[in-house]
Amino acid sequence: MPDQDFKTLQQTLTSHIRSQDAVSISGVEDRRLNIYRELFYNNIESFVSGTFPVLKECLSAGTWDRLVRAFFMRHQCDTPYFLEISEEFLQFLQEHTDPSIALPDYAYSLAHWEWMELFADAFVEKQMPAKCSIDLQADVLTTEECAWLQAYEYPVHAIEPGEEVEPKATFLLIYRDTHMSVCFIELTPLSYLLFESLQNNSNQTIEQMVQNIAASHNMPVAQLLPGALDTIGSWVDLKLIKSLSE
Repeated sequence: MPDQDFKTLQQTLTSHIRSQDAVSISGVEDRRLNIYRELFYNNIESFVSGTFPVLKECLSAGTWDRLVRAFFMRHQCDTPYFLEISEEFLQFLQEHTDPSIALPDYAYSLAHWEWMELFADAFVEKQMPAKCSIDLQADVLTTEECAWLQAYEYPVHAIEPGEEVEPKATFLLIYRDTHMSVCFIELTPLSYLLFESLQNNSNQTIEQMVQNIAASHNMPVAQLLPGALDTIGSWVDLKLIKSLSE
C-alpha cells in the first residue's frame, strides 16, 4: 500500500496548493507549504499575464489577482502542457460567472484578441505560401493559411487601460507576414465578407464572388467590383492570397 499512500499524499498536496482553505495538511510547517503555493501560483500568473497584458492592465491589481487565483483553484485543465495555459484561461473567462470578480463586458473579447496574437505567432503552416503570379481578373483565388478573420462587439485592437470602452462592431484580419511578424488590418463589413468569400472559394473568379455579395446585399456590381479588385490587390501584395488556377 505504500504507493497508494504516496499517491494519496500527492493528491492532498496538490489540492492544498490549489486551495489551502479547502484542503489542509497536518505535520508540515506552513512556511514550507507556502513556498510551493506561491511558486505554483506565480508560474501560472506569469504565463497568463504574458499572454493577456492589456487585460491585466485594464483590471485593478486586486481583481486580476482574484481572477487568476480563481482560475488556479477552480479550473480543471484539459491539457498538461504549460504552453496551452493561455487557451485554458480563455475558456475559463468564457465560462466566468463569479459575481465577486467584476469584469468589464469586453473582458472576454479583449482576451480572445490577445490570445489570437499568440495563436498566429505559434501557428505552423502545412504549406509554404505560394509564389506564383496572380491574375486578379481571371484566376480563381483563395487565402493563405496564415490569415484569420475575427469579428468582435468591441474595438479590441484599440482598448487602452483607463479609457471608456463602448460597444462597436469591429472586423479584424490578423495575419503573419513574410518576416514571421504578427500584424493586423481593420476591415470594413464588406471587405470582411470579401475575405471570407475568398477563404471559402474553390471555383469562382473575383467578379463572380462580387456578383454573389452584391446580390445578397442588393448593391450594384459595378459599384463593388473596382473596390474589391483594389482591396484584393493589397492582400496579394501582403502575400495573403494565392491562386488555385493552373
